[in-house]
Amino acid sequence: MNPNINTATATPASFEVDPTLPGVSFFGTVRSELAKLRALRTSWWLSAITVGLGAFIAGAVAFSFRYFMSNDPDITMDALELAVQGQAGGYFAMILIGSLGVVAVTTEYSTGAIRSSLTAVPQRPLLLSAKALALALWTAAVAVALILVSHLLTSLIAEPLGLADIADPEIAGLYLSTFASILLTALLGFALGVLLRSSAGGIVVLAVIMFVFQIVLNILYGVTQGAAWVEILVRVEFMHLVDNLTNPFAGEYGSVPAWEPWQAGIGLVIWVAVPLVVGAISFSRRDS
Repeated sequence: MNPNINTATATPASFEVDPTLPGVSFFGTVRSELAKLRALRTSWWLSAITVGLGAFIAGAVAFSFRYFMSNDPDITMDALELAVQGQAGGYFAMILIGSLGVVAVTTEYSTGAIRSSLTAVPQRPLLLSAKALALALWTAAVAVALILVSHLLTSLIAEPLGLADIADPEIAGLYLSTFASILLTALLGFALGVLLRSSAGGIVVLAVIMFVFQIVLNILYGVTQGAAWVEILVRVEFMHLVDNLTNPFAGEYGSVPAWEPWQAGIGLVIWVAVPLVVGAISFSRRDS
């Protein structure tokens, strides 16, 4: 054996970007991130399914209500109650758009494109803020389309909800709260994506937060016969807060006291802010 041969293996250098480099402007970065979302087929598929499913549910609710009204005149429902039922597709929109929030950031990690993004925008807080804003703008457009299509179909098919009722303060408030819940869920998915850097992991955790926690806590509430500590957990659970924010009748049928809408909104903001702040700290410190 030749003793002069060097058999040591080289350690690959980590990817680092000089954060003092100017990069591009914030709004230029937002435009770039919006272009990435437009180029991602998943964005279009999830958005189309969201609006289509919302329209289907709104139409089904309206036809069902009209059918039952024709067979039993004693069944009554005012415009606000019908509007609430017509927006049921918003719950499905949350998991779909929340998944988009996860994918919007994890796709760059899976393809390695995050390195190019950090080269163009070395300031990580600026890049992360631009990504979040771009997602929020995309989500806002999808949520508005979903709400308007659902209102249109519900009002055209069933009475007493009419097209002009969208200007009613109570109904407009309902639609605004639905919009806010969809937007916050998208940002929650985004925060999980930044924190976990895994599409599958982020979507699974999002599903656990939105569905599994609710089921487990409701079972636990029944088993413990409404123990005070379980009631607290139920009240701060994500989907319970969503229901209190978007459904003005939530307190009438719930097993635990309902929050005021503004209180529920603050609770949802906390749900989003905690993983987003932790994810932002991790993003600024971990190697990409």
